[in-house]
Amino acid sequence: PRPDVIVVLTDGQTPWPHRRPQCRTVVGLFPRQGGPLDEDDPEYVPDTPPAWARVVTIGPGAAAG
Repeated sequence: PRPDVIVVLTDGQTPWPHRRPQCRTVVGLFPRQGGPLDEDDPEYVPDTPPAWARVVTIGPGAAAG
């Protein structure tokens, strides 16, 4: 059977698909603390999660709700 939901736990460096999956998508986002995001390219900035995903920030500073 096809999934009802996809849950992605990430630090934000996930390559996102260009098209929305056929099921709901929830992103558990762990913010990175300090340092370059990519040791090989200090100018690298990862893409934000896509608009079609429900994003939940996990960890210190996350809003309770």
